Amino acid sequence: MKKISYILVAALLLIGVIACDETWDKHYNTQPETVDQSVWDALKADASVSKFVALVEKYQLDTLFDSKYNDVYTLFAPSNNAIDNYLAGSEMTEEVVNYHILHYFIQPNNITGKRKIQTLMLKFAQFENINDQYTYDEIPVTFTSPLYENGRYFIISDVATPNPSLYEYISANNSALKYYIDDKDSVILDKELSKPLGFNEEGKTIYDSVITVINLFEEEYFEVSEEFRLKTATIVFPRKEIYEQALDEMALKIGGDYQDHNDIPMDWQQEVLIPYLLTKGVFANQLEVDDFQEDSIKNILGDNVAIDFVPANKVVCSNGYAYDYTTFTILDSLYLRPLRTEGEAFLTVLGKDRYSWSDSVQVTSDQTFVPDADNVATASNDSILIVNFPAKYAGVFNLEFMTEPLFPRRYLFVVRTHMDYGGIFDIYVNDQLVKTFNYADYTINRGIINSSVEGVRFLPDGRYNKFDFWVDNITEYGKAKVRFEYKGPSTMRANGLVLDYIECVTEDMLDKITVNPSNE
Repeated sequence: MKKISYILVAALLLIGVIACDETWDKHYNTQPETVDQSVWDALKADASVSKFVALVEKYQLDTLFDSKYNDVYTLFAPSNNAIDNYLAGSEMTEEVVNYHILHYFIQPNNITGKRKIQTLMLKFAQFENINDQYTYDEIPVTFTSPLYENGRYFIISDVATPNPSLYEYISANNSALKYYIDDKDSVILDKELSKPLGFNEEGKTIYDSVITVINLFEEEYFEVSEEFRLKTATIVFPRKEIYEQALDEMALKIGGDYQDHNDIPMDWQQEVLIPYLLTKGVFANQLEVDDFQEDSIKNILGDNVAIDFVPANKVVCSNGYAYDYTTFTILDSLYLRPLRTEGEAFLTVLGKDRYSWSDSVQVTSDQTFVPDADNVATASNDSILIVNFPAKYAGVFNLEFMTEPLFPRRYLFVVRTHMDYGGIFDIYVNDQLVKTFNYADYTINRGIINSSVEGVRFLPDGRYNKFDFWVDNITEYGKAKVRFEYKGPSTMRANGLVLDYIECVTEDMLDKITVNPSNE
């Protein structure tokens, strides 16, 4: 029995050795062997890349491979046909040649998926290994050399052009977005480099200041002008032609003096349109088209955003991917939606339950009125502005402020207020009297106020209600100046002014004026 057991064990060991040999051959012997030769000598001997060799020599880059430097390199050599095709339309500059050389060695079978690799040009290219099929900036690798004493080379089927950074791509494809990013440069005090000198009269530290410049867009979203080995982003933004075509369509909808994209104010693009597009168009990592098939995905800020566009024309950048839009239309709601100014926006918080007037408003009065705020669950932003007057106050009180920027058109201004606080007010827009309102009308009409829109009435919501008036003097894009002038007391329970909000509604959106604040 022992003899039979020994024979069985020997047979199993022999089978195991054979299996190991097969596994070794499969995983190792099929890989190129190391050759005791310079990679540059091997490259020069390969006739299929002789034109690349000639370009390396032309720019005297062959000196890099001198044995006295003891450096290692990886080269991605375009085939002769690839260089012929490239030279038919472009010049093969030294920068382009440098983009095909790495100052280190890579082992492709140790890479899975995508890997950023830095070239002699200092820009990053992308090497990818999918099921042992290699690409360099998405160009197929047709040959992998053995490992030589100072590196190896690959042959690729096309010339790789240095990829732009996302910022370089943006600069070439949409000047409005470039302007938006450039405008975010900000000068700040670098406290780490600045030396404290002492304190001022208010007890604040005085520094021997070192000033540095940061870009607020890059701080919030992604450093589009920088290149990283491991950090990338994806930006989806319409290129200039599609972007301007959408602005043309918008201009025609606005009408009047608005004829094409040149008439759409850059301020509106910078303050409304571009921030909206960036919120739903900047993502971490390199996303493929299939990644946008979901109804919503997380943007780079960590917020879920609806994907209502189809990305197109992917451009591989040195620090990410850039996509165009397949089609692009500017939502009507971005420029026709009601624009609301909250009453509490007129306040500056000094402390708990302590307020003063914001710098954004001008108040003129015979005596000092300290504004207040109150938390109200049914208010549009959960709080309201309150100004209390003495009983029967007959003095001066004027409150002047600016609205959000408006396009020139006819607007219905809607004021949400409290029915028990008031008086008689003249309301001016751009210094034109547009409404005189007596809060006693709420009592006389049992809380029901007719709108300036035929067939619409405002009904009480608890002790809150609305009144409105048409404004026809918005003749150019910008902020409208609104002034409430107190004319005297009325028959209200309390003299004063309560503002939840003032809303500017275009004629296209009049259905919005009947919506209760809690549902807005």
